[in-house]
Amino acid sequence: MRIFINFFLKYASLIVFAFLFEVFFNKITLFVFFNLLENLFFALALVCPLYFFNSLKIKSYYFRLSYIFFSICLYLETIYYYLFQTSFSSSAIFVALDTNADESKEFLSFYIDASVLLCTLVFLVIMLLILFKSKKDYEAILHYSKATKFKMAFLFLVIILFVRQSSLIRFNLPYLILKSGIEYYNESKSLGDYKNNKIGDFNSVSRFSNDDEDETYVVIIGESTSRSHMGIYGYYRETTPGLSEIKDQLLIYKDAVSPHAYSVAALTKILTLGNYETPERISKGSIIQLINSVGFETYWLSNQRPIGPFESLITKISLSSKKHKFLTTTVAGNSTVLDGELLNEFNEVINNEAKKKVVFIHMMGTHHHYENRYPESFSKFNDEPKTNFKSEESFYKINHYDNAILYNDFIISEVISKLDSLNSKSFALYFSDHAEEMYSDLDMAGHNEDIYSQEMFDIPFFLWQSQKFEESNKLYFVEDRKYMIDDLFHSIADLLDISAKEVERSRSIFSHDFIDRKRIIKDTINYDTFFD
Repeated sequence: MRIFINFFLKYASLIVFAFLFEVFFNKITLFVFFNLLENLFFALALVCPLYFFNSLKIKSYYFRLSYIFFSICLYLETIYYYLFQTSFSSSAIFVALDTNADESKEFLSFYIDASVLLCTLVFLVIMLLILFKSKKDYEAILHYSKATKFKMAFLFLVIILFVRQSSLIRFNLPYLILKSGIEYYNESKSLGDYKNNKIGDFNSVSRFSNDDEDETYVVIIGESTSRSHMGIYGYYRETTPGLSEIKDQLLIYKDAVSPHAYSVAALTKILTLGNYETPERISKGSIIQLINSVGFETYWLSNQRPIGPFESLITKISLSSKKHKFLTTTVAGNSTVLDGELLNEFNEVINNEAKKKVVFIHMMGTHHHYENRYPESFSKFNDEPKTNFKSEESFYKINHYDNAILYNDFIISEVISKLDSLNSKSFALYFSDHAEEMYSDLDMAGHNEDIYSQEMFDIPFFLWQSQKFEESNKLYFVEDRKYMIDDLFHSIADLLDISAKEVERSRSIFSHDFIDRKRIIKDTINYDTFFD
């Protein structure tokens, strides 16, 4: 028993430090207590297998690997709790699985501070000291009776069953990683046909249009942009001068929300038949496939790099477009490509010979680091901003965020100006995949479904129409309609006058037949009652 306790204390030393770190920088909560228990039981379970091996070398390898693995898991959940005052969840891991190396670097540099560096250093010191001092401890448990091994096996099973049945398992990071990895794989696999099946499997598809008329439509997908920081939505700073000039030409919807506060979950629903009622329908067809099926040329222009060569869930959906280009794949490793580069690609597309085209523009938008999202010439806001949380950090991030929105306005305005010059049937629809907390309700900048605010879901959503389009398409506009954009599939189909068995006009924000529905964010929370 003494040897068992000796090995357990090696793990416990890190657990105690992590616990003290969490308590010192935050406070003791039920979560901290439950997480402490889970880590202690996890450590006990990891010690038990040491008694199963007869080889000293294998015991040595097992302890070193298990201890390093345990240390990394404990470190990650400690830092995550320090940053966001909540535990890891499946959604957080899902985001990590859909994140590339550049985005990871940005995330780390966005949130890292002296406390994180101190925690990292102490973790490394404790881990290395224990690994170095444990060389002679393996021999003490080299020879044990079968009865002792049976007891250890029994203890191991009891711990596993207890952690599972007591729900402490939901605090276990390896379990969450495995569970989320399986879910991510299954979700990704279900989207595998989008690349090869360009027209989907829709029923009774039709469209009424004049085949001789040029048509150019643009769907602009923003990133991490909050309507509360946009001038056209009443923000005290004029962050949208270009859009403000043509405000009378825009249909500006004031109550649109995103179903999620991170891109992959939001866009896989926004771009497909999936919604909170039937999330499994993300594999049943994308709006791009539906548009292809009625003869449009479709284009996907992205300033967001895929997770790898065509492996991101969002990328898989985008590959149902007939032509696509990802700017940051041509500038490998560079995550600071400005959205202005998209304008060059856009100009090439709209000047080609295709008479009917729909262009999807996926912006980097106002994703952190905000200072990397605009050129120096757009550095306009440098004074002390209005905020509920006054600090040098909040002032710095809010100013950069507002400058990024200013540049965002420039890009959108340029797209609209170019469409306007075509003198054809056209529209530009803009929305953001989700929004951003910016020191309004919480003392933080960013988005995170584990510690969320209303600001993260309140998105901009507006439409510009050319004169020819407006004359032939009388849309039913109600600015304060309660709308969640997991129904965007039906709204775009309505705009393009595409009919199919799968298209429901009652879900289109532009339709007279629109019917209010519950807006369930994060798959479980009623937006309209929770935040009230």
